[in-house]
Amino acid sequence: MPGVPLLQTCFSRSWGGLEMQALEMTDHLRRRGYPVWLACCTGSRLAREAESRGITVVTYPVSGYLHPAVIVSLSRFIRHHRIRIIHCQLSKDLSAVVPAADLSLVHPHIILSKRVGSSLTKTDPFHRYTYAHVDRVLAISSVIHRNVLATTPMTADKVVTLHDAIDIDQFSPAHARRADVRTALGFQTEEIVVGCVGRFSPGKGHEDLLQAAAAVRADHPQVRFLIVGEATAGEDAYARQIRALAESLQLGDGAIFAGFRRDVPDVMASCDIFAFPSHAESFGVVLIEAMAMELPVVSTNCDGVLDIVVDGKTGLEVPPHNSTALAAAITRLAVDPEMRRRFGRAGRERVLELFERKRQMDRLEGIYREVLHE
Repeated sequence: MPGVPLLQTCFSRSWGGLEMQALEMTDHLRRRGYPVWLACCTGSRLAREAESRGITVVTYPVSGYLHPAVIVSLSRFIRHHRIRIIHCQLSKDLSAVVPAADLSLVHPHIILSKRVGSSLTKTDPFHRYTYAHVDRVLAISSVIHRNVLATTPMTADKVVTLHDAIDIDQFSPAHARRADVRTALGFQTEEIVVGCVGRFSPGKGHEDLLQAAAAVRADHPQVRFLIVGEATAGEDAYARQIRALAESLQLGDGAIFAGFRRDVPDVMASCDIFAFPSHAESFGVVLIEAMAMELPVVSTNCDGVLDIVVDGKTGLEVPPHNSTALAAAITRLAVDPEMRRRFGRAGRERVLELFERKRQMDRLEGIYREVLHE
């Protein structure tokens, strides 16, 4: 199996959880000995990050759904390298990959990782043609699994739930520099730090978190909030709105905006509670990262999050768009150190059981073997 030529594709110009997971999966396949290439958009952040890791990258000027020149070029690449499996990390990749695979005459197997749900029923001739060439759809959560069956022509035997995963050695409280980061960020020993990590994007719930922060700090000024992340392509206006909201709420140094950080495990270790206020989420990798760091979580009870958080065991769930409930849950954890410790330990155990990278990659290789022998 490790000698099988693989092509991973992710024609996204954004930089977030989806793109990061595509990068990690490709990197781990490379480390397992596969000849693997990553096809992505010309000039994308993903292309730069992949190249920095030594991954062989091929870039194409993909935009929209109609790109005949890209199809021809991609088909030549597939034929030249005798690609056996193409693993698409984004649904729209199929519009280039399927015709390119047909044109190559190599007939590689096609797998799609489905990370975003669809509100459209894809039964038109175009989608029937593309999905007819897909050997497996890998849904990252139960809600996405159901969505795939409801909106695509895929049959149940070809849809599998394969959760996103993380490196549990990288995200380990035993290896983290908690004291160093807290000192650098200006947190005092007695302060309770609530962390939130994620890109600034509408729907991520930053406005709810800031409203909750103001409510919590009114009675518990020792609780401070650490917001990590940056805007991606086209989302700068939202980021400015969030910073303006923090100013209007007069949060001052009660809410620190730390920007993009590469030392996320250490940053998480500096926190005591992790907040995830997203309005809708197909999964939520940052949640399993926080749980692996033994952080108790306060999370909205939406969509794919339900596969991750166990309410009352690894964290507390609240409804989306509800800053009052969010504030109450954060306060409950802030004043109860024993609950924080109990939830934190249970959270890491759950990650070890369900969301560990080696386990995910073993399952992925098993799926690759299945389609090659069908």
